Amino acid sequence: MEVRFYATLRSVVGGRSVALDDPPATAGELLERLCDEYDGLRERVLDEQGQIRQFVAVMIDGRDVRHLEGLQSRLRADSEIDIFPPVAGG
Repeated sequence: MEVRFYATLRSVVGGRSVALDDPPATAGELLERLCDEYDGLRERVLDEQGQIRQFVAVMIDGRDVRHLEGLQSRLRADSEIDIFPPVAGG
């Protein structure tokens, strides 16, 4: 499974994407694994209650997990995962 990161998150994980040989079952397990592995990612992606921060988008196959089953959203080995940090501008 490949997890793609955008904007400021790329510097945290050291590139555009991270490959996982043993994909987790849910979005929550995925985020926990990534946050444990990459220092500084947790503070940027999850709030104090362990929920996805308000303006962070975690997408599975092009759909925001908030419109699926949240952190319990199921993943497949071939799921396309994209994580976007908050973006401002205009």
